[in-house]
This record gives sequence, structure tokens and C-alpha cells, in this order.
Amino acid sequence: MTPVFTGFYLLTGATGAIGKEIARDLASKGEKLILAVRNMDKANELREELLRDYPQCQTIETLKLDLADEQSVRDAVETLDCRHIGGLKGVINNAGVMSRRYGVDSQGRELTMAVNYCNTRLLVERLKDRVETGGVIVFTTSLTRFLHRRKDYPIRFEAKRFSQLGTYGQSKRMITEYARQLAVELKGRVRVNCADPGIVDTGMISMQRWYDPIADALFRPFIRSPRQGAEPALRATYAEASGKIYCRRRIHEI
Repeated sequence: MTPVFTGFYLLTGATGAIGKEIARDLASKGEKLILAVRNMDKANELREELLRDYPQCQTIETLKLDLADEQSVRDAVETLDCRHIGGLKGVINNAGVMSRRYGVDSQGRELTMAVNYCNTRLLVERLKDRVETGGVIVFTTSLTRFLHRRKDYPIRFEAKRFSQLGTYGQSKRMITEYARQLAVELKGRVRVNCADPGIVDTGMISMQRWYDPIADALFRPFIRSPRQGAEPALRATYAEASGKIYCRRRIHEI
């Protein structure tokens, strides 16, 4: 029997290049949305755009969420309680960062790890019981996770251990391992999948280094558009399977 849903899709990073494409696809299907982002002005602009372009989507909420701040995650969940938003149809963890320089959050954790792993995991732990039976939780992963073989990494470390791409890869490996564990925990009730968007034409691919203009000239014409980058997340969301990593053309086990 096909599940009958009443809840929202909560989408983090909804105002980013890929996030907007995910939001547009969901809105085009008349889904109820929660746009969870740092910048509420951008969130309200996107909300108005979606309501204008997709009148079939009549319910769109905005939610203040800064994944670099653990307290913001806790406050966001409390806000959902105050608004009496109960069941969720899905949680799509699209937001992520690749910090150029070493930095720490208020908990002393490296920022890339805090955003991509620690606080994303905290958000899901707080929301997983709200996801309706037959719903879905989606995480964004990356091929950079293969840069490291270990499954567990410190989230508090000195600047000398930081590297822009390496630390990003560590965070993606850790969130992918968490997704694997969660898929087992929620098996038969909630689907858990990952999406690998590949290299997408967004601001994140800029390494903010001297060679960026050269890399842009050589590689940007061949990389994926934001719409193409959103496709794996949408496949992971709509698929009946669980415990999978959806790439643009292939599907792997987590």
C-alpha cells in the first residue's frame, strides 16, 4: 500500500544553487516545504518565487537554521514545535561547506566538520522520529570521502592537521558512515539514502586559490549545472529503495 503523507519536506541549504533546484522540483509536485537556511531574506525571496511559479504548492514555511551553530540547530527544532509542525515527509540534508581556512565553532570543533557532520547529524537525530513511516532522509556525500580510509576522525584538531579538501572529504566520509548506520536503524520504517552530486557549477568548487581562473577556464565548461547536480538528491528522495548512494547515472550501496 502506498503511504499517505501529510507532512513537510525539510530542506537545508535551500537557497543555494542546488538547493533551489531541489526546492523547485518539490514545489512543482505540490509538496509542502520547509526552507531551512541561514539567510532569512533569501529564504523569503525564494518562498515568494516558488509560490508565484508553482501555485499548486500552497504551503511553504521558512526556518532559521545555521549549521555552523549547534544552538541554532536546537532552536530550529524548538521552533518547529512552537509552530506545531509535527510529521515530516522527509529531511533533505543539502547544506554543506568546504572551508578554505581553519576555524572552530563555539564547541571547539573544526567548522567544516561541525557543519557537514556534527550539526547535520544532530539535526537528524532530533528529527528522525518525526519522519512519517515510508518517508525519507537524504544526506549529501562526495567522492572526496575516498581520500581517507578511516571511518572515525577527530572533530577537534589543531590547524596543522587541516586541509581544505582533505577535511571536507573526512566530513563527507563520516556523514556517509552515519547514513549507513541510520539506514539499518530505521529499516522498514524510513528510507535513508545519500546523494553524490558530483562536480557542480556552484561557488563551492572555487578553492579561492591563485589557480582558480585557470581551473575555471579548463574545467567549468564540462562540469554539471545546478539542475544536474540536484538530480541525485531528487532520485534519492523519490526512490523506494533505502541504503543507497545515488549518483547522476549510477546507484551504489552506502
